[in-house]
Amino acid sequence: MSSPLNSNSFSGSYAPDEVTFLLRRLRLETTPLEQREENIQSGRSHYSEMIGPEDAPTRDRLRLFRECLVTNGARMARDIATLAEALAASADSGELTIISIARAGTPVGVLLLHRLRQTSPHLRLSHYSISVIRDRGVDLVALSWIMAHHAPNSLRFVDGWTGKGTIAQELQGSFSKWSCTPADLNSGLWVPLDVCGAAAFAASSQDYLIPSTLLGGTISGLVSRSVLPRGEEDQLHGCVSLDHLRRYDLSRWFIRQLTLQMAEIPPSGKPPLNASGGSGRHVEAQACLAETMAFYGIADANRIKLGIGETVRVLLRRLPQVVCLSPETQSADVQMIRRLAALRSVPVEIVPDLAFDALAVIARANTKTSCYE
Repeated sequence: MSSPLNSNSFSGSYAPDEVTFLLRRLRLETTPLEQREENIQSGRSHYSEMIGPEDAPTRDRLRLFRECLVTNGARMARDIATLAEALAASADSGELTIISIARAGTPVGVLLLHRLRQTSPHLRLSHYSISVIRDRGVDLVALSWIMAHHAPNSLRFVDGWTGKGTIAQELQGSFSKWSCTPADLNSGLWVPLDVCGAAAFAASSQDYLIPSTLLGGTISGLVSRSVLPRGEEDQLHGCVSLDHLRRYDLSRWFIRQLTLQMAEIPPSGKPPLNASGGSGRHVEAQACLAETMAFYGIADANRIKLGIGETVRVLLRRLPQVVCLSPETQSADVQMIRRLAALRSVPVEIVPDLAFDALAVIARANTKTSCYE
């Protein structure tokens, strides 16, 4: 791939032909977890203005990751293969430009690229990873460059999964207000797993723990989550390179493992069915969110995270107050969540008729909770 935006494109620890990150690499002072929560909840800072320290994954976390890969890796491989078939079927122009949402969407985008090269060699394929930030929207600087080099109708936005549907909403909101939005732009979100009915296409809607959820930069190309310092909203969104974690990096190893599993899955030869629950499921998700907020006396919806993946991320990176589980959640994922919760002394409640397999409530700022790492 060519180098867009001068020095602001790179491939992280992936191969150059697997992804181009369109992010500014910045140097930022890290903010401790408790201070970040206080700044976010008080409104002093937006979460994208701060970055926390990212250390090497602990032995416990690596053990959980490998166990999860054994349990759920084949399912993830099938969902990626299904998503790739749907993307190929949608590419009627002969070009497909995958735009993954950094950083949870990046491994999915790389896996899709590998699968499509195997099964759809007739397509002209590209893969970029850009930033979408809650309340700040899509990085339109990066997107403008992509649209200057690729047909807008070839673009497909890809993420790792959905929780409350925030990224899907940010895509729709950004494009509805942007005067340069092409009429033929497909602004929907394509995901292997959609638990809230927000995706344009999903391979599955039955929640499970996606293995890459358990690691951060060491499975996403040694790139931090995206950041956008105050006063720089008109510039390319940024990130922090995690070169200090290079010896722990599993990004390309993970791609190899899943690609081998996908190689055993034959193409179906026909466009797959869309498993997204759509508007009905989205209404159900919003009702669950409102009920949880009322029960715990919470006014800020950002303190509630829906789905197994988002629950695990809270247990790993935030200050959790409580985790709620459905009695129907499959036992392997339940045990994973319980073990993470026990490591941080977070209570786990079983909630009958819960509309999600799992959800997490983030504690109020200044609440003392031990940090997993």
